[in-house]
Amino acid sequence: LVSASFDLTCRLWNVANGTELRIFWEATDVIECVVFSPGGHCFATSGFDNINRIRHGSSGSCLKEIWGDSVAEEYTFGTESLAYSPDGTVIECGC
Repeated sequence: LVSASFDLTCRLWNVANGTELRIFWEATDVIECVVFSPGGHCFATSGFDNINRIRHGSSGSCLKEIWGDSVAEEYTFGTESLAYSPDGTVIECGC
């Protein structure tokens, strides 16, 4: 389980015993959403810092940062929702 927080962190949890496994501090603003890929091998986070981060599911290392403005008019990458495609190759970012 991964949680997103208004304290600028996301946290990886062991659901079997409720312990925190890892905390991630890279965000510079609120992290609003998090989603695991269909296979569980990675997860994505997004928030008010307008950076979408893709992380390795077990180590939590940042695999990629996607930031800035999109090609859509007046849209930035800070989102209120994230979703992976069923095959895990595409991430949807929306408001």
